[in-house]
Amino acid sequence: MDDEKNAKTGESLLIDILERQKKDLVVRFLKKHEEVEANRSFIDKIMSNLSDLIIVLSADLQIVQASKEFYKVLEVPEKDNGLSLKDITGRESLKLLTERLAGGEFHELETTLISRGGKPVPVIIRGTTYVTESGRILHMLVASDRRDFYDVMGRMREVQDQLIHSGRLASLGEMAAGIGHELTQPLNTVLLLARNCVKAMDNPVQNTAMIKENLVTIIERVNHSSSIIRSLKGFASKAKEEAVPVRINVIILDVLSFLDAQLLLSDIAVDLALAEKDYWVLGHEVRIEQVLLNLIQNAIQAMAETRNPVLRITTFRHARVDPESLQPKAYVGISVSDNGDGIDPAIQNKIFDPFFTTREVGSGMGLGLSIVERIVRGFGGQIKVDSIPHNGTTFTVYLPEYEKEESSPT
Repeated sequence: MDDEKNAKTGESLLIDILERQKKDLVVRFLKKHEEVEANRSFIDKIMSNLSDLIIVLSADLQIVQASKEFYKVLEVPEKDNGLSLKDITGRESLKLLTERLAGGEFHELETTLISRGGKPVPVIIRGTTYVTESGRILHMLVASDRRDFYDVMGRMREVQDQLIHSGRLASLGEMAAGIGHELTQPLNTVLLLARNCVKAMDNPVQNTAMIKENLVTIIERVNHSSSIIRSLKGFASKAKEEAVPVRINVIILDVLSFLDAQLLLSDIAVDLALAEKDYWVLGHEVRIEQVLLNLIQNAIQAMAETRNPVLRITTFRHARVDPESLQPKAYVGISVSDNGDGIDPAIQNKIFDPFFTTREVGSGMGLGLSIVERIVRGFGGQIKVDSIPHNGTTFTVYLPEYEKEESSPT
């Protein structure tokens, strides 16, 4: 009996111990589950508040998890399961991302994602690969939406175009006296010859030769005036064309022809030292004209009190270090020199700042050289100034040389 009783007591204690262990196991499981859920909730809250697009991918590039911003930006329903990387990228982007992920961690990859509606979303992506304790491979992508950045850049370009156009119109205003002189001369000639023709009509047979000569001259003067007006219209128009190969020497001669009357009225001698080779650069003809026009007009104003003013323009080829690649590169140099008052060394580092001017109030906005520098930098070029007080100033523009391809013999 005692043995049987002891056996039952032992069995009861064993059951008791097992029950307690079972309860402890359940409690520990529940606590662990709560911790996991809390961690998941914490991670979800973090991901929902991030402005970046977070994407977690499996080894076969299926989307395992993503942030709320991902679903919002790419217009994908959060319950949409089974998405893969190829569903949100184009062919080239998918190839590029796959190659980068295969190489491990990468930074600052600029590419494009595609929304559910087919809209391109420009992004910069950083990526890394993580292997879990169980051996599972996960890729994480962090993408920054660049749409706002490109919108701002687009608006800045529009504002810059407006400033450049305003600078062109301001330059036209400063040239008004020269333009008026240039147009007045042919108009006076036309008026005089027309009056002579009216008088000659009293005896047209006798004066036929003179009438014909006068009419030919009138046609020439009208054509000359028309060419001036066409130049004005072209100069005042906004430049929207793509960058094309242009000839520097030709542009310089066109600008000097345009300013001929202003140079004549200012009694300025022009010393041209253009290279024999016809150098080419890649740019907008109208904007390069504006650069030269601003520099030449500044030179004209600087020589207002000079007794024997001389404007000197030279072109040359020069090897300089490209600031971006830090490699030697061939540039075309254009120097515009005057023998005017020069620039005070104390302000030479400010002359390219917007709205900086040494002129009297109301005679200039101080945008000319600022616009010149923007145009030159926009073409991948550089500009520098050398000036000695009371001994003149030289502005030198360096533009990357365009090597024109020789046509192959047929």
